[in-house]
Amino acid sequence: MSNHEHDNETIEISRRRMMGLAVGVINLGLIGGIVIPMIGFATDPVGKKRKQQWVELMDESMIQPGEVKEVNFSMRVMDGYHEIERKYTVFLRRDEQGLICLDPACTHLGCRINYQSEQHRFFCPCHGGVFDDEGNRVSGPPPKPLERHPVKVENGKILISREA
Repeated sequence: MSNHEHDNETIEISRRRMMGLAVGVINLGLIGGIVIPMIGFATDPVGKKRKQQWVELMDESMIQPGEVKEVNFSMRVMDGYHEIERKYTVFLRRDEQGLICLDPACTHLGCRINYQSEQHRFFCPCHGGVFDDEGNRVSGPPPKPLERHPVKVENGKILISREA
């Protein structure tokens, strides 16, 4: 074997090694392209526990015993990495025992419920779910009562607790 043939073998081996390295780098890039987004998803702030925040709704004198009132309010919440102003609605009910704050989302599929004051009930127009004026399930497909939010009165103001 001549020197010239030996040099060609050396060049072929180094080319093979170079191709192997190139394929390895490409594979690492592909694996990184899959694994890095998965890690980002697993550590996303959406999965983190949000803190409860007391939000002022209105003066206590604005709702009378036996009355159910639809109340709109807004609050600042974290949406991913951004803080935004978000609008919400709740139903506030006052009776002899105090105040009840109900979420307007039906527990069946999340449709927005309406309060029917003549029948003293909440009605879901999507699939006919019915809840009494305390939010308990009466009939229809909803599996559980309406969600309640903690409510309190401080210095004549009605406040509810919501996740921020």
